[in-house]
Amino acid sequence: MITILAKIKDNQIRENVTIEQARREEVEWYWVHFEQPTKEERELLTNQFSFHPLAVEDCFNQGQRAKLEVYDDHYFMVFYALDQKELEKMEVHAFIGEGFLVTYQVDDVQNIQTVWDKVKNQGKKPQDSWGLVYELLDSCVDDYFPPIYEVEDRIDEVEENEAEEPMDELMKDLYEIRSDLSRMRRVLHPMRDLLYRILSLSALKEKEQIRYFTDIYDHLLNMIEIVNGNRELSNDIRESYMSINSDRMNSIMFTLTVMSAIFLPLTFIAGLYGMNFSYMPELTGKYNYFIVLAIMGIMVVGMIFAFYKMGWFKFRKGPKL
Repeated sequence: MITILAKIKDNQIRENVTIEQARREEVEWYWVHFEQPTKEERELLTNQFSFHPLAVEDCFNQGQRAKLEVYDDHYFMVFYALDQKELEKMEVHAFIGEGFLVTYQVDDVQNIQTVWDKVKNQGKKPQDSWGLVYELLDSCVDDYFPPIYEVEDRIDEVEENEAEEPMDELMKDLYEIRSDLSRMRRVLHPMRDLLYRILSLSALKEKEQIRYFTDIYDHLLNMIEIVNGNRELSNDIRESYMSINSDRMNSIMFTLTVMSAIFLPLTFIAGLYGMNFSYMPELTGKYNYFIVLAIMGIMVVGMIFAFYKMGWFKFRKGPKL
């Protein structure tokens, strides 16, 4: 589907005009949007607009990195919107020239429709095609913030663990959080490079829009710092949980070792007098049974006292999450 929006010199916005009407002298700029176009509609990029073949080919091949390419009479740009649920990037391709903007999308990018409605209905009237580009980039970048803040809240919940979830569940949540952060990094870093490239364009050096693009660039830097900080925090929490888990295992192994050390001599004595020999002098005494029990008790108390003096029980209280 192809839709066209045009700004007339009398400051009016008109929709659904033809390409021929959009190219008239009284039109200050026009915006042509290709949304999931058919094969015949895609051919207009070459036949009607005469864009560079390499740029047109990039439109047909999804999976491009966010970038800005300079051609003789137009610019070609790839930027990302963000799927709020899956945190996957959605590509938008744009051709920018003097007095026109052509956008091309395959994914369902709601930001384009949002900007379209804003320009058409809410009196937002950019002065040129770069003003439209700013509105698109600003809308997409603003939508990056909610998922980032949501992930930050999830990290706080894992760190506080008010629900007292088991460690296995917490580690699972942390791995999911780190996966989400990695997906957002794959969006933010290319977009930061794209904005840096836009700011270096000589075509914008003397225009007011350079300040607005700088603002978007600052937002991206801020978000990258937040994501990197959250990655470090999630890594610290994960290492802390692993350290706690390791300490718990050491505490359990220590307890079992102490019990084994205490019962080992007792087992030896019990095994010694449990042997089926016909003649064992210690078996004939009237009080030998009580004497052996007393010896066992003294050995247990003595070993526990010795372990205590060696400091084995001073730091073995299990950690609490």
